[in-house]
Amino acid sequence: MKLRILVLMILTYTMLTMQAYANWNSCYGNLWVTSNSTDIITEHNNRVTVYLPLKVQVSDQLLNCADEIWVEDVYYYSMVFEGPTQDKYAKLYDSQFKKIKVRNGIWKSPLNERTTQMWVRLRHYSLFPAGEYNGAIRVSIVKNNQIVEEQYFDMTYYSEPQVSISLDNNSKGKVAGSNGHYQVNLGELKSNMRFYWGVKILSNSSYDIVLDSEFNGLRHETNAGALINYSVSFDNVKMSSSEQIYRSYNFYPGVKNKWYGFEFILGNVELMPAGYYRDNLSLTVYPR
Repeated sequence: MKLRILVLMILTYTMLTMQAYANWNSCYGNLWVTSNSTDIITEHNNRVTVYLPLKVQVSDQLLNCADEIWVEDVYYYSMVFEGPTQDKYAKLYDSQFKKIKVRNGIWKSPLNERTTQMWVRLRHYSLFPAGEYNGAIRVSIVKNNQIVEEQYFDMTYYSEPQVSISLDNNSKGKVAGSNGHYQVNLGELKSNMRFYWGVKILSNSSYDIVLDSEFNGLRHETNAGALINYSVSFDNVKMSSSEQIYRSYNFYPGVKNKWYGFEFILGNVELMPAGYYRDNLSLTVYPR
């Protein structure tokens, strides 16, 4: 009698286990993970923030049986994007740009729609260092904490080389203009007169600088033969108006703005024709 009861109990447990497995195994369907680079959002405030789109789509079968979406890094406990100068640690946001909680290295979101929009956020304190940032994630569709479908997905963000030039605060008021076009009014020209100003350069890559005079001196507005020589010191390098300065600078991620100072020294103006003189002094930055 005891043996018979034991056998019935074992058979009953086995049948219940097989039924539970069958119910879980019946959850299946298709999963698509995409990221369209044209939908990337970039914000510039005190720091630069980039939102990479992550779209998760499921078939009706999965939507009707599964209950969660899990996102995790393939190689790391955090979501890491490997970059040209340093790795970036990303965070995951929902469609309303609200932070999704992460536990034990897994971001979990309810599965309520066929299409779920998420955003992967990357941040940098200034311009992103130029180059390609790569992350590898696993997106899983889950039922009762059991993975029923999954997809490994590579995400990429490419930061274009960028550069900007602006006047330093001490030069504002002495130098007019904006957006890379500035005018210096020297007033009455006197031999050996000096003028100082400065600019700030922000770049996310290494760059080359070329400093060049269009007329090789201050040229009279109507008499092209009347030319007043001058010299310019830039970043501790001195050149005459008939020369050119070429400098190369390497990018350092910790540098936000680099300051460069100019010292203008006018040559001899004695016996030069009266009138207006001008020159176009170009400072050109080539990111690389």
